[in-house]
Amino acid sequence: MAFLTGRNGSLKLGASEIVKIRDWTLNTNLNTIETTSLGDTATTYTAGLFSATGSATASYYTAGTTNATNLLASIAKTGAITDSDKVSLVFEAGAGDSFAADAFISSASISASTDEVTTVSFDFTIDGPLTSVAMS
Repeated sequence: MAFLTGRNGSLKLGASEIVKIRDWTLNTNLNTIETTSLGDTATTYTAGLFSATGSATASYYTAGTTNATNLLASIAKTGAITDSDKVSLVFEAGAGDSFAADAFISSASISASTDEVTTVSFDFTIDGPLTSVAMS
């Protein structure tokens, strides 16, 4: 079994890679519903709803073909947020291992410093299930 490293990871907005991604995190959660009855000697559960959230940091990079500007437009909204503001994200852990899902950008920040590259950090909430999983 080979180890995966961040060197091979990426984050895509739709079908295009967000160039200069620094890191991403995908957190999944399964709510459990207690089904314990009187007289039971142990707690029992059944599966509830799935949810997922995450975060990512990208270098703000506008040369060449990049989606950082398109992502920023999805983040820095000046009007009402609607269902059309949902983005399609693909999370690649490397070597063809990936997760895909639709998400809403729930928060974002832009950080600029004299001696560092400007970065865009954002949090997202997955809308619905992970639409594809390819794990080797």
